[in-house]
Amino acid sequence: MTSKLPEGNAERSEKFRVSAMVAGKRRTATCKNLETAWEHYVDYRVAASPHSTANPKKFDWYGRMMFAHFGPLVSLDDISIASQSEFFDVLTVERKYSASVVNYLGTLLHQMQLHAHKRGRKRIPPTRMQGRKLTKGRVRFVSDIEETQMLDWYDRTGRENFGDMVKFFIDTGFRKSEGFRLRFNDLDFKTGRITVWESKTNTPRTVKMTARVRGVLESLERQSNQHDALVFRRISEKKFYRVWWEMREAIGLDDDKQFVIHCLRHTCATRLLGAGVDIRTAMAWLGHKSIEQTQRYAHFIPSKLDDAADALDTLVTGK
Repeated sequence: MTSKLPEGNAERSEKFRVSAMVAGKRRTATCKNLETAWEHYVDYRVAASPHSTANPKKFDWYGRMMFAHFGPLVSLDDISIASQSEFFDVLTVERKYSASVVNYLGTLLHQMQLHAHKRGRKRIPPTRMQGRKLTKGRVRFVSDIEETQMLDWYDRTGRENFGDMVKFFIDTGFRKSEGFRLRFNDLDFKTGRITVWESKTNTPRTVKMTARVRGVLESLERQSNQHDALVFRRISEKKFYRVWWEMREAIGLDDDKQFVIHCLRHTCATRLLGAGVDIRTAMAWLGHKSIEQTQRYAHFIPSKLDDAADALDTLVTGK
């Protein structure tokens, strides 16, 4: 004999069953595909950025790389350890991307999935793609002869303003993003100082203008009537890159893969330490988060090794 639930209990049971079905459908609907999850993650990154000039377009290339491999409509729960390993192989073996590019792509892929998982849009907790080991390698910096060739080319081709920006990066050691975000109200011509308020490490720092940097900045200020305007607003980052590659080819360095814009920052670091500036001061100037980052350039510090060479010469020559 089948017993019947009291009318009130039966009604509550039916409501519970329906609400459970709706909740299940809702959970299924919130499981995002890669393209939608990536768009949400980029929007989040831009909104959460401490930099007022954060640009979502800088993520475009990384998104295209993920879509090309996994497919834009793949469910996040279908991105497995195996498929990520295949992605790693494509990046390293087939495309031969550097460790920094591969590792950054892996970080973005993991953070995007983690962002979705925390918001109930991915059921399975994400796993991280393996990374490539970073090698210290050679520190590429601009020699005095190369700097002369570069600046001469900028002058001859009527791109003096690009040459001025190269001087600025060499003498300040600023990261590219710091230079393009710099505003006139970050400059103090009375003390000759430049303050970086928004940096990669989220730690403000101040550096002194060299004579030629001061000349460049004073000239740009005279051309501007807005105190809070971007200092290098007349040069877009994209155009700076394009002209840089033209210059590289013109002076015969187009085959040198290490001759990139970031080597201007390396140049400042090597010149500071080569001039005898102590490593702690160089660390503060460059805005490094740890002394280990600055020690990468330590072999440029004058040392007793020079005295050792002199001692060997004395033994050989007797003088």
